Amino acid sequence: MTQLSRSDEADRMIELFGDDFASLHSIVERQFGVLMARAQVLLGLCGVVVTTTGFSGRIIAGTNTLAQWLIIGGITLTLASAVVVVFGVLPLRWLTQQPGETTKLWLTNSMLYRDMKLTHYRLAVVCLLIGLTLYVAAIGIMLVYPEANAVKLVR
Repeated sequence: MTQLSRSDEADRMIELFGDDFASLHSIVERQFGVLMARAQVLLGLCGVVVTTTGFSGRIIAGTNTLAQWLIIGGITLTLASAVVVVFGVLPLRWLTQQPGETTKLWLTNSMLYRDMKLTHYRLAVVCLLIGLTLYVAAIGIMLVYPEANAVKLVR
């Protein structure tokens, strides 16, 4: 399925709402609201991973060297996901501050800003999913080798 260009999407929205700036502003604002809500969920998942690592990370890493590297990789990618969300999705610039001499230009600039944030959100999702995959692989290794301290930890 092909996506509309920003210009075509702006034309469609103007066709639906005319030059009613309040309605156009409202729909774009709702789109940003959805994106922010999803970003908050992503940050919550990152927090769960960090908290879980605090409680059981040492036990998982104590299984063997591969589990150590997997959990380090998993937590690193999880934190990278949080960084992308915090610096790429959550920063604010109000819609009323978007440049544009005409309604269509304002709408197109607002969509560009939205799409930039969406790209950061998608990158954060990919980082989190890969990080969780590594984390779960480390847990899997721990379950295969359930003996405590299967590998002596170097201090």
